Amino acid sequence: MSRKSTERDIRKERSVHGSAWGNFHGGYFSDPSIAKPLLLTVCEAVRHSHPEVIVDLGGGTGYLLGALREQCPDLSAQLVNIDLSGKQLGESAHDCIHTVQCAIETFTRTRIHPRADKFLFLMRSALHYMGKHGIRPFLHHLRTQMADGEFFLHQTASFERESDAECLNMLYSHMGTGKWYPSTNDLRTLLVQSGWSVISVEPAPILPLKSDDLAKRYGLNKGKVREICSVITREFSETGDVFRKTPDGFCAYLHYQIFTCVAV
Repeated sequence: MSRKSTERDIRKERSVHGSAWGNFHGGYFSDPSIAKPLLLTVCEAVRHSHPEVIVDLGGGTGYLLGALREQCPDLSAQLVNIDLSGKQLGESAHDCIHTVQCAIETFTRTRIHPRADKFLFLMRSALHYMGKHGIRPFLHHLRTQMADGEFFLHQTASFERESDAECLNMLYSHMGTGKWYPSTNDLRTLLVQSGWSVISVEPAPILPLKSDDLAKRYGLNKGKVREICSVITREFSETGDVFRKTPDGFCAYLHYQIFTCVAV
């Protein structure tokens, strides 16, 4: 996906940005219990690497960094939230978080902090914005902004079965977005090829995507929802853990994994 395509997707979702985001998708992205597995993984990496700066790539309203401060009360690192949406960044309620409005595909280390030696990068549910053809260039760019030994921890939707990834990618294509989801094995390979050692891959809570929420997020009418449901169930066997019909439409499920990566 090109940068213009990424920006188009972000603009399309503006109706759920800002104050509305915390309650969207059942409050998944503002639920402390859901965020905890990722936060514990980040805290462990912080204790190991002692970063001076922690950067959340595509951090939205800053919820994750604020929760990290609470999870690790002795944290001394500067917290930086990078996001392209000013509406999201404007909702940050944490004075301790420095915000940078720019595309994560083009940020530079020196813009974040010109003198710090040790960074840690984290990301939750943002890699899919890069699209099928944009993931590799983004990972390459990110690696150029990192020093050997620095951590990149991200919670990304990926699927053990190739067919499940194909199902979700068809769904998102029919919703008019260029977002793309890999298989877990393919993503692990991409990360290694891009210059990281993948230390661990651990499951995170699954995100249910109800068609009513997706319709609001992507501007779908009821006819389009019915059409999508028909196409997906025709092309793929309905499975309760990835895609299923509901009385009013459908529900899809994003299977998240937490990847702990170290630049090598």
